[in-house]
Amino acid sequence: MLRGLLTLTVLSTAIAFAAGCGDDGASSSTDAASLAPAGSLLYGEGTLRPEGDQKAALDELVAKFPGEGSASERVGRWLEMLVAESDTGLSYEQDIQPWLGDDGAFFIADIAPGGDEADGAFLVATEDEDATVDAIEKEGGTRKTEYEGHDLYLATDKEGAAAVVDGWLALGTPPAVKAALDTADGGEPLENEDRYQQALEDAPEDRIGFIYVDMPGLYQKLEAMPGAAALGQFRQMFDEPVLVTANADEAGVRFEGTVPASMLGAFPFVAEGSGAAGELPADAWLALAQPDLGETMEGYLDLFAASAGGRDVIRQQLEAFTGLDLERDVLSWMGDWGAFVRGTSVAELEGAVFIETDDEAASGRVIDAIGRLARRSGEPGMRVTPLQLSGGGEGLTVRGGDLGKPVHLFQRDGRVVAAYGDAAAEDALDPAEALADTPTFAQAEEALGGDYPISFFLAIEPLLELAESEGAGADEDWEKVKPYLEPLGALASGARREGENLRSVFGLTVK
Repeated sequence: MLRGLLTLTVLSTAIAFAAGCGDDGASSSTDAASLAPAGSLLYGEGTLRPEGDQKAALDELVAKFPGEGSASERVGRWLEMLVAESDTGLSYEQDIQPWLGDDGAFFIADIAPGGDEADGAFLVATEDEDATVDAIEKEGGTRKTEYEGHDLYLATDKEGAAAVVDGWLALGTPPAVKAALDTADGGEPLENEDRYQQALEDAPEDRIGFIYVDMPGLYQKLEAMPGAAALGQFRQMFDEPVLVTANADEAGVRFEGTVPASMLGAFPFVAEGSGAAGELPADAWLALAQPDLGETMEGYLDLFAASAGGRDVIRQQLEAFTGLDLERDVLSWMGDWGAFVRGTSVAELEGAVFIETDDEAASGRVIDAIGRLARRSGEPGMRVTPLQLSGGGEGLTVRGGDLGKPVHLFQRDGRVVAAYGDAAAEDALDPAEALADTPTFAQAEEALGGDYPISFFLAIEPLLELAESEGAGADEDWEKVKPYLEPLGALASGARREGENLRSVFGLTVK
């Protein structure tokens, strides 16, 4: 029950992050944070009616997609349709729109010990509390009770609750809605917490919404759950809260946040960019370029060594299997690295990974060890030979078996390259045309704000061509979705270091 209002509240809150919160430069949060209880593990908010530059940017972006009208007009029609389809007897235009306020938010107050359920609520501002109550009662499927002097509506299936308090509709699990009522009556709110206030102080003032994650509080909850022993190796990732903001301009939508540098080991896509992504081949639809692979690998080792029996065990197993010393032969020479994939059909797919080396003797030992293992594998029809690639270099070539194209592993000009395909091997060193010269890549740099070297880049159009080449065009659902994907340009990310933290950003461009 409460399906119609739940549809409204969930979508309105989600739209608050997709549709912006004006351009007033405010760094504070809305009054919704005064209803979210202190200790909330997750909190997010935004505004349902954008203004100023944010509204103009969103209207410009939305106009590139199928349909008519501004962002707010399209959202209104969408909500009308979805509320009508919820089969509750409610009308968005008559029962909801008249009282719907400007702001939306949500919070998760607690997680069950088993980790499979959470207590949370959505909050939507109301300009007419009586009309909001009328909508709750018109939908039906609830029974009206009283909680600490407030009217509380409990769904007959006991899975949901609703209440109107201090100009807000609270809709969620019964414990979470009751927590919002307790907070309104003088309980400690999230907005008074030092961690929350500090996170907001460091956030960009120009934003269209944000999400706050109390990582220390989340760790305390996870630590008490079954099987939490393995969580200890990730403890450093939970030292500080994380706050992610959203922004929009004519290039696209940007999500930006500060995360502990320790997250680099577990989530390399939030890593810094090395500045080399733009030097990769212009026809690559996937490109990565990040600094110091040796440091990244060290991060992985630190995270997983405990579960593997310790770093010494990993070192001994590697040496027994390959004859290589972990530090001297593997980690010591690894510098900046990158990778790319290209091709708009399965037959055309190819790509390469490269790693800068400052010790070709050590990196050569790794290449030799991989060659020995490949020869030892005995795959039917597979041939491992000395490098067969124009331009020379030290390494090997693998052909045959199930490989459609040759695989080259070699080092040349200070780089170790592993490539699938002859052309990919050559372009990993010196492509004829570079990504930096393409409009799609330039727009991705703009979407990241210009201050972040790209570490991850994914172009959308070639992926659509790849899907089409594999028969997606024969699927009716694909044909319905495709027009909404075609305006997208690329997804990109980057980061820069700020002390012990990384300022990380993701951007989605619209052509």
